Amino acid sequence: MRKRKHGFLLLVIILFVFCSLNLPRSITPLAHYSTPASGKMSTEFSADKAYEHILHLSEKIGPRPAGSQNETKAAQYLYYMLEQYGWKVREQPFSKIVSNSNPLKPEHKIQVINSQNIIAELPGALPETILLGAHYDSADISAPGAIDNASGVGVLLEIARILGQEKHQKSYQIVFFGAEENGLVGSQYFTAQSDLSAIQWMLNLDMVGTPLEIDIAGKTSAPPELVDKVVTIARQEQIPFHISRDFVVMTREGSQGGSSDFSPFLDQGIPALGLGIAGRAEGYYHRPEDRIEQVTLQSLDTVGKFIPKLIDSVEVTGSGQKTWDSYYLPFQLGSFVLIIPTLGLRILFILIIFFTLFSISRSFRDKEPFIQGDLKEYVLVGVGIPVVAFLVSFLSGTGEWLWQFIKERVYLWQAYPGVFLILRVIMVLCALLIFLRLLRSFPQPKGGKLYWLVGVLILTLLSIILGLYRIDLAFPFLFWLFCFNLFLYYPSIVLLFIGPYFIYKTHWELLNSQQWSGFYETIHLYPIVFIVLYGLLFIPVLLGGLYILEKGKRPWDQMLKRLFIPALILGVGIVLGTGLIPNYNKTNPQPISVQKVWTESEEVVLRISSTDTLSKNLIAELDSKETKVGEDKKTLELPIPSEKPPLQANVSVTDTGGRLLNFKMAMKYGRDPYLVRIKLESKRPFKIREMDDFIPIAKLPKKIALEGKEHNGSYTLLLERTPPHQGVTQWKIAAEGIVKCSIEVVFADQSPRYSIKLPHISSEYKEVYQDVFEF
Repeated sequence: MRKRKHGFLLLVIILFVFCSLNLPRSITPLAHYSTPASGKMSTEFSADKAYEHILHLSEKIGPRPAGSQNETKAAQYLYYMLEQYGWKVREQPFSKIVSNSNPLKPEHKIQVINSQNIIAELPGALPETILLGAHYDSADISAPGAIDNASGVGVLLEIARILGQEKHQKSYQIVFFGAEENGLVGSQYFTAQSDLSAIQWMLNLDMVGTPLEIDIAGKTSAPPELVDKVVTIARQEQIPFHISRDFVVMTREGSQGGSSDFSPFLDQGIPALGLGIAGRAEGYYHRPEDRIEQVTLQSLDTVGKFIPKLIDSVEVTGSGQKTWDSYYLPFQLGSFVLIIPTLGLRILFILIIFFTLFSISRSFRDKEPFIQGDLKEYVLVGVGIPVVAFLVSFLSGTGEWLWQFIKERVYLWQAYPGVFLILRVIMVLCALLIFLRLLRSFPQPKGGKLYWLVGVLILTLLSIILGLYRIDLAFPFLFWLFCFNLFLYYPSIVLLFIGPYFIYKTHWELLNSQQWSGFYETIHLYPIVFIVLYGLLFIPVLLGGLYILEKGKRPWDQMLKRLFIPALILGVGIVLGTGLIPNYNKTNPQPISVQKVWTESEEVVLRISSTDTLSKNLIAELDSKETKVGEDKKTLELPIPSEKPPLQANVSVTDTGGRLLNFKMAMKYGRDPYLVRIKLESKRPFKIREMDDFIPIAKLPKKIALEGKEHNGSYTLLLERTPPHQGVTQWKIAAEGIVKCSIEVVFADQSPRYSIKLPHISSEYKEVYQDVFEF
């Protein structure tokens, strides 16, 4: 009878999970998202016309960073084309102050971002509006931005041409956002300053290509019904796609809250999602290689024909701000997307917690005692399991750390991050097998039921803490807890490795996203933190493994003995073989910066630098008697013939008493710079009291102060401004000690002296004026 009850309970949970999964339905109208009665577009999308727009933006205009003249030229081009297509167009200029909130970059950084949004309207018979958006700026002065995001702009311009030739009931709005690459600045400004009451839903294009990324991730996720509808149409059109997952490591807890310009609309309660290229960004992402050659007509055609179908098929009841279930979890199985709503997660949470309590009570009712044998054996195992867990976590990266030292590289994974992730998983399995065998060789208590109880309590505590913080974040541990409960009834090695499946899945999703490189760099920046975090996660795995060794029906001890030597050999082989994996390849080259640098003495040098150590081939090619290679081998300098600097600078500081200093900087530019950067450093606190429009104090949010922020015993403040720049900048600064001021002005290098063309190297060229003084 007891077995029947257990089976019935398991069946109820499985049925509930299945019933709470919403499969994307067919074209059947949904509660708020249905098929409109209006007719479909008759004008055909032309990939060739979209391609012409992309060619003009990326090649004829070129790189378009925020505030630059090229961005202004692009804005004028968009304005002109939209007017030609019959739209009512206006500009929305903005100047916004942005403060750095990245914990990995502790310096206090304040930026002034100047740009403009281009807003076009096409009124219909009804006020309800569909908004389409794309950003038209590029990442840097060296990035032409063909894919990111001239491709989205070109497709949207062609959609504008089609809509302008159609009679329609609905109203349409197209917004080309500026300064997206600076942190969604243009879209955040638009949503904060504009009337959104007529908008039904918003679709954003960022990096057009296939397979298609249907991006729903932000601080607030896209409405599940809207996701359902878009996915259904993509499946019907047989378009390969991937739906983004909004895990904490990717978006929700980030400073921007999303990856593109649809996210600020979600924050304002406007249904929105984005279309882009699925998968990890290629090596041309934000690089000079992002040229027109990366664009394919087939991708333009696929996305360009998909968007009109979305416009025709998705109908949202009402307009303006809405509320919806935003903490659901989507799971993709091929072309089907399963959605667990928040209510389903909460009920599932309660059921699994009750199942856990039932399992614990049952374990206490069993005749087998939890503690058998000498207490010293429990102490030995209690100390051994955490030590082994942290050793497993540490050993997972030994191959990379060893070869980083031997190859004198900071990172090894750029070309093949997937291979390194797989090697880490295999290394973890090998280490687990080795240490489980070693643990079993020590005296330890019999029975092993205590292993199960401790593991269940750890996972229950984790699930409750995360569930109280954010229910969707608790799901991976809830699933793991459910599997751990099943150990009591079915002690199986399969459950041991299926339990943390969704934690593996999180990392795999992260690997195939633009956030992967930042996550990996974070691991290398704070290795001890991640060794501890992952070590804690290995503790339940070890507890479950020891329980299965005791209770499993198969002779697992014999298998461990047989696998010990192969696991040891395979682990050593992985550590030694890691060095054979190329660090860079043609698709993912090593990025280097080639800067023509003028110093305060007006001497000019060519400075070549990288976040990683420079290749020996590059150093050999540029080697000469006067070449200076940095100790870390990340920088290389060589003198070049003197040239006239792109600006003339004059800096003066006067002390007005009481350590209140008047600072004045006069600059005469030969041409417009891309960026002016001023860094202040001091061993004592300092604060800027007055300042002109370089950083307009009157516009500063209350939470931002123009003062040095303490880090590692030094106070720093970094000020940046995009064009336009004033010729004279002055402010008053209150300082308690000596202040070091570093000035850096960045220009595009229009005629590079050295063109570096080596395999597996991506070069970007800039001109930089630098000055350093103390007061």
